[in-house]
Amino acid sequence: MDYRIEAFLMDVLLLENKNSNVVGEAVRRRIAQCEKQFRDAETDKRMKEKAAESCYALCRMRILEEIHRRKGTRAAEHLKLVLDVIGKDRHVSH
Repeated sequence: MDYRIEAFLMDVLLLENKNSNVVGEAVRRRIAQCEKQFRDAETDKRMKEKAAESCYALCRMRILEEIHRRKGTRAAEHLKLVLDVIGKDRHVSH
């Protein structure tokens, strides 16, 4: 998995015991940073938006994998909240 996706996962896991408002704001900020990294790394100007979409899809997929791996734990419940935030905010993260 891409190091940027793993860094995103580690960052959102650190938010586990924070209140939902803090989690939501931090996740929105972090996913926007990650998408920017993907856009900036893409050299073909026509593919920059596709790169950002790939980032979003990879982050989402990685969170789903981690939810499955941590099933039944507080971390899994936290990651479900993260997934919900990402899902709600995708259209405004550009």
